[in-house]
Amino acid sequence: MFFKSKWIYYITGEYKSADDKYGNPSPYFRHAFTIDGKVKKATLFASALGVFKIFINGKAVGNDYLSPGWVNYRKRLPFLRYDVTNMLEGNNAIGAVLGDGWAVGHLGSNYAFKRNGYSDRIEFTALLRIEYENGTVEEISTDETWRASSGAILRSDIYMGEYIDNRLNLGEFSTFDYDDSKWDLAKESIFKFTRNLYLDEAEIPPIVVKHTFKPILLRKKENAYLYDVTQNISGVLRCVFKGEKGATVVLRHGEILSNGELYTKNLRAAESIDTYVLSGDGEEIFRPLFTFHGFQFAELTLTGNVEIVDIIAEAMYSDLESSGSFSCSDDIVNKVYQNALWGQRDNFLNVPTDCPQRDERLGWTGDAQVFCQSAMFNMDCRKFFEKYLADIRDEQLGNGVIPVVAPVPPVGTYAYTGHEAEPGWSEAIGEIPYTHYKMYGDKKIVRDNLPALKRLLDYYQKDSQGYIRGAVGRYGDWLSLGNTTDFSVVATLYYARAAYLATKLCAVIGDFEKEYYEKLYLSIKNAFCEKFMDEDGKILSDTQSAYVIAYSFGLIDKEIAKKHLERKFDEDDCKLTTGFLGVRFLLPTFCDIGRKDIAYRLITNTDFPGWGYSVVNGATTIWERWDSYTKKYGIKEGEAFGMKEGMNSFNHYSLGSCTEWMYSYCLGIRPSFEKPGCKKVVFSPYIDTSGKITSANGHYDTDYGRITVQWKKIDNIYVYEVALPLQIECEFNFEAMNIIKTDNKNGKYYFELTEE
Repeated sequence: MFFKSKWIYYITGEYKSADDKYGNPSPYFRHAFTIDGKVKKATLFASALGVFKIFINGKAVGNDYLSPGWVNYRKRLPFLRYDVTNMLEGNNAIGAVLGDGWAVGHLGSNYAFKRNGYSDRIEFTALLRIEYENGTVEEISTDETWRASSGAILRSDIYMGEYIDNRLNLGEFSTFDYDDSKWDLAKESIFKFTRNLYLDEAEIPPIVVKHTFKPILLRKKENAYLYDVTQNISGVLRCVFKGEKGATVVLRHGEILSNGELYTKNLRAAESIDTYVLSGDGEEIFRPLFTFHGFQFAELTLTGNVEIVDIIAEAMYSDLESSGSFSCSDDIVNKVYQNALWGQRDNFLNVPTDCPQRDERLGWTGDAQVFCQSAMFNMDCRKFFEKYLADIRDEQLGNGVIPVVAPVPPVGTYAYTGHEAEPGWSEAIGEIPYTHYKMYGDKKIVRDNLPALKRLLDYYQKDSQGYIRGAVGRYGDWLSLGNTTDFSVVATLYYARAAYLATKLCAVIGDFEKEYYEKLYLSIKNAFCEKFMDEDGKILSDTQSAYVIAYSFGLIDKEIAKKHLERKFDEDDCKLTTGFLGVRFLLPTFCDIGRKDIAYRLITNTDFPGWGYSVVNGATTIWERWDSYTKKYGIKEGEAFGMKEGMNSFNHYSLGSCTEWMYSYCLGIRPSFEKPGCKKVVFSPYIDTSGKITSANGHYDTDYGRITVQWKKIDNIYVYEVALPLQIECEFNFEAMNIIKTDNKNGKYYFELTEE
């Protein structure tokens, strides 16, 4: 639905340039109105350049925050729809307060971190549609008759934080009897993107508070209180203060402590500081509206006579329903799973970001594509990824290149679009639709994104010689350990993957170019083997990632993968070396080549490097680097591209792509691509017979109902049980296991197995 109403704005301070550190006070709008008649239905539509919170008759409309979210506002802008039928009375008032958000506030990273990326002022539009029982319809929309003012929010910025002076609190400004005689009139805007913009209903679930934590006071030093939330989250602190007028509380946020003090170097230019000035009027609730922080620890510094009455940490993310679970007999592995899940929660705020704390928080395509299968097991992500894929399509360049982030910040743009299509990043335009179709079965996702994948492949063909791509890109197998996987190897592997994905997606919708892409894939495969492999099957650069990616993409067979991976694992001191790209395929490949013992050894390992090492060192989310922290060197300063410090997030989900292995290999749940949407599921578990894990269980919720899986070792027997809806076709494969007993009826399957 498209709604039409005027855009309004209100200037609350002097002009702020892109380089200014802080923005202006938030604008407040209100409009009083009376209705006469019995309301059948009332619907509020709203959007903004900036982010908004709306109130009717003194009550918040919806439980969402930071709406309408982040897109390329020059191409489209989401609006939200609210059912407000039960909020209306005879005399009413609607009020709205707005923050800078992504449109006006800071955006970017170390390349460029500036304000005013899309606009130098906040703008707002809303329409209230009232349907009466007698069939008449009344519409109340934003225009220049709405009243406007500034108030207590003196500045708000997603990265920098929020400053509230409660002495300037406007009170119940969304009530009918409120005195707005000192308010100004709003100004009508000629919306600057009118020619290219269309309003698009935000079908993606909004950002809401999903979890709360009671922080633990670690220490008090003079007037500074240091708290531990106990979980690294994306969110804010909701506090109750009591004190004298003008007393101030400054809230600083960080992910980790260094020598017992809050560590903030890795935030770089993002201050992540909230400030509250008390009005002195009894107990006062402080809750920032227009920011979020990535943090586990917070320090509150008090100036003046003020008491902390209560403090709660609110974790926010897009309101996605949980769809899966995993647990096993090993506490370390369980914590790895929970850390990856929290990494997803903390980074799925409208866009799948890399991290929630520093001056970045961008929708990196490489991170998203390696984690998308894990994400879709954990949560119902169909709408979330549909929106993100639209973001990617919006940013595709004319030559077919898919940028490394979407949306692309309109500051420092060249850093994200000015290079060759990045291997392992650009392929998100194929990998995510492929996985989405497999999990949910909607052909629309294929129709929407296949043309963009084809344009990317057109670019690859022009950019390659003899089906080989050169040493392009900047990242490769990002943050791997040891030897670097040759960039031309990585680029050609992902060229082949893109062709394979195009083949599969063409088949879904009967696209006549399927055979063309199938031949292209085979040509790339042959060229890769001729160019990069010696007679013994050794791949140029000879890294774990080279072999696991080549095997997973079908460019080398199981025997070659087994031979060289076993050798490399021994040469690498029986430790993993994979980075962002290779890590997804590491555990599955070891299982496939008959070395599930290595997979279970790696996932349960607590030595450096590995997932378990972060767990035993206090991690509550997945780290960006294997060596984000080590006992020997402490916190990694994070050097990259000339930066001396700061590129070290303690909340990155990318290395958590091992979650996919937990569902698909440890439990054995494998939805079929050929019969998508879980019409068919193949159960092919790789049960641990080494004794490291003795039981595992979990579930996945399909559109037909819940699939549950559990297995456990009883003496020398392994019992594997599955329950699933009768509508789901199933198949069972047990690698290197003998079936000694089975009992299957009414959607419940029972197997007793022994090791071959």
